[in-house]
Amino acid sequence: MYKKYEIKYPRSEYVQVIISILITSILIQVLRIDNLLSVICVVILLLGNIVRVVMLLKRILRKNSELEITENTIRLNQAKVSVQQIEKIIIEGYFVQSIGIKLYGRKLVSMDFHFRFKNNEEINIEELKQWANRNRIKVTSGRIFRWI
Repeated sequence: MYKKYEIKYPRSEYVQVIISILITSILIQVLRIDNLLSVICVVILLLGNIVRVVMLLKRILRKNSELEITENTIRLNQAKVSVQQIEKIIIEGYFVQSIGIKLYGRKLVSMDFHFRFKNNEEINIEELKQWANRNRIKVTSGRIFRWI
């Protein structure tokens, strides 16, 4: 079996970019810089927010957004994972469904393994479930907790 799907990123990533930019701009305007400790805290917060925005924008602006499924592997963009590394597949949402692939030994879903199907969502999700059942991978519904 070899299937290729077009994917897109969950709406939450766009919301995170907007909120991070707003927080950074508010942080710059609101905080008073009285002493060295305040300066250090502001710089750390600003750098953290800027890094987060850059990482999210880099992922959103990536041109090749595709999912490839073969018999024993699954590949999302540049990340390739074998069936033995996948602990479970989590489907979040009802009307707008996003998929997270949780790997063994990880507590959170990696940002690279969180996506939505671009077209024919219901059919593609059913095909993904069938593939997971053939490979004895648990498919659950629930909240996807992820890391950058």
